[in-house]
Amino acid sequence: MWLRRAGGGLAVAVAAALLVPGTAHADIFAAVGVTGPGATPDVAVMNATTGARLSLPAGVNTAAEERHPSISTNGRRLTYVRLDPTAGTRRVIVTDLSTGQSSDLFNGFEVLERPPADPEIAPDGSVVYTGGPFVREGSSFFSDITFTQLAAFPNGPYARGRIRPQYAFAHDGFTSHPSAGGVFVAYGEERPGFTPEAILSPLGGNSSGPLTRADHAYSHPAVAADDPGIALLVDRPLAGGSGDIVFRPATVAGFAGTPTALPAIVNSGDESLPAFTPDERYVGFVRRHKERDRLFVWDSQTQTLLNTNGIDLGGLAFGETGNLSLYQRILLPSTLIRPGGLITARLTGPSIVGLFVQRITGRRRLLGRTAFRLRTVGRVPLGNFRRGRLHARWDLEVNGRRLRPGRYLVTVRGVGAKRVVRELGRPKVIRIRRR
Repeated sequence: MWLRRAGGGLAVAVAAALLVPGTAHADIFAAVGVTGPGATPDVAVMNATTGARLSLPAGVNTAAEERHPSISTNGRRLTYVRLDPTAGTRRVIVTDLSTGQSSDLFNGFEVLERPPADPEIAPDGSVVYTGGPFVREGSSFFSDITFTQLAAFPNGPYARGRIRPQYAFAHDGFTSHPSAGGVFVAYGEERPGFTPEAILSPLGGNSSGPLTRADHAYSHPAVAADDPGIALLVDRPLAGGSGDIVFRPATVAGFAGTPTALPAIVNSGDESLPAFTPDERYVGFVRRHKERDRLFVWDSQTQTLLNTNGIDLGGLAFGETGNLSLYQRILLPSTLIRPGGLITARLTGPSIVGLFVQRITGRRRLLGRTAFRLRTVGRVPLGNFRRGRLHARWDLEVNGRRLRPGRYLVTVRGVGAKRVVRELGRPKVIRIRRR
């Protein structure tokens, strides 16, 4: 319903942004590979926009190589690979970050029989998916993903199963980088002499045919946890060049339609490791720049980067061997912009709060949906607030100037040190009419 305020020669209408659904979540956290002491790979859990690291239980990072972390959406269970080149061992480990308990998912015999790779934990933390070499049956090879049930964590033994397509290959290969979301598991498939391709498999059903292209490699699929109809992949030209993050609809028939590159604000370098937040609003990715990996977060609703400079992950290249997974903690459970510029919100912790104002200039397609075309007008500081209810008044000015007639997308945002955005509330459309 439209709400109007007369007076001052302007009428203000406020409405929910119908084209930008979603709730407000805050403080996005990432499990990601970093360069550790001694220039060896470690895993870290950090605030994805400020870079502040969370303490991990003793023993998660060691003198060996810890790679390919994946974290559940409640931030509790973390899985990763530990490689010890000196001992020649490979382990897939799950750690409960709240208790410090850890467990190996595979014993030494299982690792020798089929070395597991690239663990991915299900959003609810109940299953771990792993890739590995193709499975040989007679003269045929099948690509498949192993899933391990964690009901017996941390003691085991663990029940296992397999997800595989119905087609067979004449030569060996391996599966990589599984991603679980909703009713799907997506993963990469690589064979010597062929371009890397991506597979989408409904849980409990048959896998689709591969998404493949003769001159491009598709890898690192990411499926949204709460909306499994959308997926992201890395698209890398075989002739050389930078990787791009592309969107593709996910259906029971496979990856439907033609991949569409995310906007240039995302694809401005060599990008890899795409990941969704559980509500699929935010997209995390890693960009390789000047021999350094940097972590970024892009908001699909305001279409902006939350951390414009990114978070430095170190000099090791994780783009082909690493992983990124995201979870959220709520800072602004609710925000409301009322007629006349009254702002109300609820904070779960102290934060600087402000407004981000964008002018709506049209419409576009984004992640398979209709979205707004936006032009930034400016930012409005509201102040530093404690936990609890927030009440502030906005004079409908940005940078000292009254908004001109038109439609605007206005978003309450929580801001951290150095003006890094911690969180964005649910955007609202404001229409200003001249009387």
